[in-house]
Amino acid sequence: MSMPTQGLQTFAQEILLSVVSFVCLSDPVRLQAFRCSGRSCNPPVGNLATGRTPSTLTTCGQNSTELYCSYSDQSLLHPASHGCGQPRCTKCNANQPDNSHLPADMTDDFFANPMSWWQSAQGVHREEIRLDFETEFYLTHVIAVFKSPRPAAMVLERSQDYGQTWRPYKYFSVNCTATFGLQDDLTEEGSMCTSRYSDAVPCTRGEVIYRALTPSNKIEDPYSPEAQDLLKLTNLRLLLLKRQECPCRGLGLVEKPQRFAHYAIYDLIIRGSCFCNGHAEECELANRTGEMENVVHGKCVCRHNTAGDHCEKCAPLYNDQPWKPGDGKTGAPNECKKCRCHNHADSCHFDLSVWLASGKRSGGVCDNCKHNTEGHRCQRCKPGYYRDRGKPMSSAEVSSGGGQEFNSFAKVSRNQMTPGHIISATSYHISVACSCQPMGSANATFSRSWRCHPKTGFCYCKPGVAGPNCDRCLMGYWGFGENGCRCWRRPGDAYHLKRWL
Repeated sequence: MSMPTQGLQTFAQEILLSVVSFVCLSDPVRLQAFRCSGRSCNPPVGNLATGRTPSTLTTCGQNSTELYCSYSDQSLLHPASHGCGQPRCTKCNANQPDNSHLPADMTDDFFANPMSWWQSAQGVHREEIRLDFETEFYLTHVIAVFKSPRPAAMVLERSQDYGQTWRPYKYFSVNCTATFGLQDDLTEEGSMCTSRYSDAVPCTRGEVIYRALTPSNKIEDPYSPEAQDLLKLTNLRLLLLKRQECPCRGLGLVEKPQRFAHYAIYDLIIRGSCFCNGHAEECELANRTGEMENVVHGKCVCRHNTAGDHCEKCAPLYNDQPWKPGDGKTGAPNECKKCRCHNHADSCHFDLSVWLASGKRSGGVCDNCKHNTEGHRCQRCKPGYYRDRGKPMSSAEVSSGGGQEFNSFAKVSRNQMTPGHIISATSYHISVACSCQPMGSANATFSRSWRCHPKTGFCYCKPGVAGPNCDRCLMGYWGFGENGCRCWRRPGDAYHLKRWL
């Protein structure tokens, strides 16, 4: 791989352009480090090709050693004034490291390997260079630096469904109308085709550049559906459709023409970032293994209480409002809001009917309430339990039953409250099991699911039975049993009752 001075300048300009356009589309003043606190954010732009190997239809010397010829870079940069000079011929063999020109040579470090390149087999007219990503990414621009003359016709395409369907980003041709039936964007702004990067000259180190964001397709919000349709991709491919020769060919040529008939590319640079819906400023490997320097990973480290590989949903306990992407135009983070489950649930889900009924203020419904609670917000006790208002509403302590629990409740409510002090039902909540005496408590109440009053814990007693737990007869009643207690009505009962009192 090699990057000429002109290419480096273009490279730097493209990086700056992508950052300005992608992050600060509507506010150029916002050229600063990405931060997620209180605002939408996105990871930095990097080279998506780094650490990933493209696939090609052919490679020189794939089946056997091939002899190929090329002219020196210096003579080809200005062939009109200096001519091409003498060609240099050598061999290519994909199985010999010193003589191979593999697809990986397009995406290696061009500073560490300045003279590496990929080269196709001889004689091919149609070639395909394809890069498959493991997940969805955002694209900002593409740069290809050719060692051979640039193609006379080429198409840049992307897929958003892992290669099942493809759509064109841009057509490139020396004659857009004749080749693709499209107008040239040099004469018609916004056209899908351009002749800007299809000249044979320079015969080497010629660049092909594609910018996803241009003045003609400016997008104010990079997380909007329109932006995703344009920028998001899972696969990228270059279709090289027509080869062309260097103009200086034929001047005293002694070598066979087919030895010059190949495509060759020094560098393939694909600038972009992982796709995080405005809710992350960094990404990592999905399996957290195999870290490699300068690789753009695809799993977002989500912020704003979001979750998922691309922060495309709210975290399990933060579904009180509908999920939204960050707003790249206003900078609003659109954070997910926590459900009010009072620490009695590990997750919640958004319910549209609850959301609408609340006037679009709250739509979270808690899942699998714990600690003997139930309700959309785990805000009430299950049947057979009552609140102990002496414990915080978020407490996980649940008593198992018996008279001790009720006595504890009674002690708190009577002895710990001071004048003017009220224990709020929304601030304290612990479910305590009802402790009703089976023989003295009623089998049915006005709510059959309640064994005791859900607020006080008092049991519902049979006729003539008294006590918080229905465990004794009312004053003036006797014969505690399955039918309750009976009133004393025999002669002399009043006398005995008076003595008993």
